[in-house]
Amino acid sequence: MGEPNNALKVYMNRQDRIKSVLEYYLGTKLPPDWRCEETGGFLTVRNSKGKLSFRERDFLGKAQAWGVRFLLGLENQDSINLTYPWRLMELDCLTYEREIERIQERNDRDEVKYGAEDDFKYRYRKDDCLKPVLNLTLYWGKKWKKPRTLSDMMGSMEGLPEKLQRLAGDYQAHIVCMREIPEEDIQRMDSDLRYVLGILKRTASPKQYKEYIRENRVYFSRMPKSAVDVIDACTNIKNITEKLEYTLNAKTREEEADVCKALDEIERNAVKRGLKKGVRQGVKLGMKQGVKQGERRGALMMLFSLVNDGLLNVGEAARRAKLSKDVFCAKMTKAGYKKPI
Repeated sequence: MGEPNNALKVYMNRQDRIKSVLEYYLGTKLPPDWRCEETGGFLTVRNSKGKLSFRERDFLGKAQAWGVRFLLGLENQDSINLTYPWRLMELDCLTYEREIERIQERNDRDEVKYGAEDDFKYRYRKDDCLKPVLNLTLYWGKKWKKPRTLSDMMGSMEGLPEKLQRLAGDYQAHIVCMREIPEEDIQRMDSDLRYVLGILKRTASPKQYKEYIRENRVYFSRMPKSAVDVIDACTNIKNITEKLEYTLNAKTREEEADVCKALDEIERNAVKRGLKKGVRQGVKLGMKQGVKQGERRGALMMLFSLVNDGLLNVGEAARRAKLSKDVFCAKMTKAGYKKPI
């Protein structure tokens, strides 16, 4: 498990966030009797030589909904794993094995008397039953096509009779592509998962994610560190996360950071750099063509830089330069900048 997986594992280990993603997957609200308490997802296994190793689930909880008790497994993936359906099946097999072992230990402890329909050899009664393991995989990357089932990993069975093909057991991974959740569904979420997903859907455009942060200032001015870690691990917004300072929230016992303050500081520094750059280029040109023309050129270069960094609207920049928008764009392109949209 790498850094993104660790950050996602910590972030999604909270009841309100789990509830949000389950309600999206189901397309309906969870019932009043819903509850989920984490249980150990640490599973031991021995190989054929007796060497001990382990597998660990991202989240495994004892859950209840609609009067039914079950085990809920959540796995986070930040990249495509070509053996994933098999890995998930292995985790489930180990979980069921642990359940069976606990039932057997309980039967031994209670000195159970086995009847004719019970399995004395495996210390398992007819009325013993396993809690079903319900798995949901949260994929935080860009696209996941295959494999989604164990059969996706298999070679072609074309040529075999269909009845014989059905003898090959299959196993399906139920995957939620987090970045593809529609905006209207994100807005229905009751947890801060809505804001983390909102950022992930806008990381391709600095202008869009900066506007989104400011539009949701109440949340981003006190963003939990677990959420910041996800943004840091799963996006390229490093310039903001590197500027953050954390304070402890006495109520939640989690550190929080003011992302809005960091963003404002970054943009102030960008403006200063733009001014210095404009002045330097203007002075250099002014030595050749006159101080007045150099100052004009310096002011334009400053405006070009601000527009290029997404800090100033091109229409406003053209107004300040006392130029039409088309002329301003032409001059900006001629100066070596990318034509603004």
